[in-house]
Parts: sequence; C-alpha cells; structure tokens
Amino acid sequence: MKDQSKMTNIAFIGFGEAAGLLTDGLAEAGAEVTATYDILIDNPDKASAHNEKAGSKGVIAAEDAEQAVKEADIVISAVTSKEILVAAKNVAPHLIVGQIYMDINSASPEVKRQAAAAIEATGAHFVEAAVMDLVPPHGHKVPMLLAGTKAETLAATLSVYGMNVKAIGNKIGNASSVKMVRSVFMKGFSAILLESLVAAHKLDAADTMLESLQVTFPEIDWKVLASKTMSRLIKHSKRQSEEMNSVAATLQELGIEPMTAKATGARLGWLADLELDDALDSLPETYDEFLKILEQYS
Repeated sequence: MKDQSKMTNIAFIGFGEAAGLLTDGLAEAGAEVTATYDILIDNPDKASAHNEKAGSKGVIAAEDAEQAVKEADIVISAVTSKEILVAAKNVAPHLIVGQIYMDINSASPEVKRQAAAAIEATGAHFVEAAVMDLVPPHGHKVPMLLAGTKAETLAATLSVYGMNVKAIGNKIGNASSVKMVRSVFMKGFSAILLESLVAAHKLDAADTMLESLQVTFPEIDWKVLASKTMSRLIKHSKRQSEEMNSVAATLQELGIEPMTAKATGARLGWLADLELDDALDSLPETYDEFLKILEQYS
C-alpha cells in the first residue's frame, strides 16, 4: 500500500454516468483512474457499452474484479442500489490490507453496514459516501459526506484533487442516513412535480399551473426547473424508484411509517415502467415535449 498522502490510483466498480463524470474530473486534476469493472459484464450488451466507455476515457475495462482492484489505492463502488452488496461481496476477496473501498451508492444505513462488514473482513477499509447533489453539472466536485474509520484520511486525499468531500464521523450510517432523509424531499419533489404536470396536461393547463407557481415562488424559474426535472426522470426514474426502497427502510428503522417514500417510489416506478429511455433517441428539452411524449406511451 502506498503512503496515504500519495494515493492516486483509483479503480471503479460500475461505470455509469456518475463514475464517468468523476473519472473525467479526477483525471484532469491529476489522479490516476486506471481500471473499471462492471459486475453486469456477463450481459453482452452492457459489456460492450462498458468497454467502449472505459476505452474512450483511457481506463482499462477489466475482465474481473481482481484485475480491476489489484493496483488501486482507492476502489470506488458506483453501482445501483440493488447491486451494492453483490458488488462488495464480489470485490472483497481481491482486496488487501490498507486499501480503501469507497461506496458512493444510495442505500439505507443497514445495507451500508452489511457492505462494510464484507469489505473490512479482508483488512481493507470501508468508507461510505453520500452524494448530496446531482453529479452533473458538478462532476467530481459534487458535494459528498463521508463516514467510516478512514473518512478523514480519504477526505484529505480526495480534496487534493478538488473533490468537495466532508468527513462527518467514524460510524457507518452517519452519511447514508442524511442522504436517505434528504431523498424523502428531493425525490418526493420530483414525483409531485411529475404527477402535477401529468394531471395539468390532461386539463390543458400545464403552463397555467407553472405560471401560478412562479407567482408563489418567484425566485425559481418553474418552466426551466420542470423541463430539467422531467428530462432527468426519463433517464433516472428506474434507479430513483429503487432507491426509495432504501429510503423507506431507513424511515422504518427510525420508527417512521414511510408513507411519502412509498408513494414517491410508486410514481417514479410508474414512469420507469414506460421505458422511455430505451424508446427515445434523445431526451426532450422541455416539459411540454415530455408531456407530449408521455401521452404517446402511457
């Protein structure tokens, strides 16, 4: 293991949108992003896309987890909420004492603790990272909260490369808990806006509704916000609906009935089931385009 102050060699497990953007920023800042491995690589379609994307960024598309992590100081897990434990258990046997495994996925504190147990049994260190804003447009500078015994060490290292990371404690679950309760609002807001727009469109009143919100909340450009939110939901509603299961589990751990979280997951799941991301050649640029597309597919 290299001196902690000189950790520059980074590997990714999973290489979707977030991992790609983090790679771009880290590489530009001087870190070495050397390899990536996708646990879904057995799927030929996904493997081809993964390998092509990695190659375009100068990153080795590893054939297995062992190849991906063997030279890494930091291993960043960037998979979906359903794959967190699968990824951790897949990678754990190939980690060595002193490596840091940084999990940036959205999950309940309990799932993070289970992943940590798998990783730390090898002598490696587990640090959870809660991503506290949209990765685009921030890229690798997106705000993150870190927790774990090596959170302070990792924060100091990544800050050198311009990452906006803050260590908030040694206990796994400290960061993910904050992320989960924030998601009640953030993803709940997206679901409310989606449902409101769909209903208003049926009344031919979407513009009127947004103009009314503009009067009530003049500091927000509601038509721009609606357009950006709907476009992103087409691409991310499946992942977000799955993440709401983790949010609901977190609330239940706190003794709170997750009524809003469950409703949010259901509404986002409804949109995900339309599979618009696969059906469309490009994402709509305005909420009006989105609503017209939705009319065709729902």
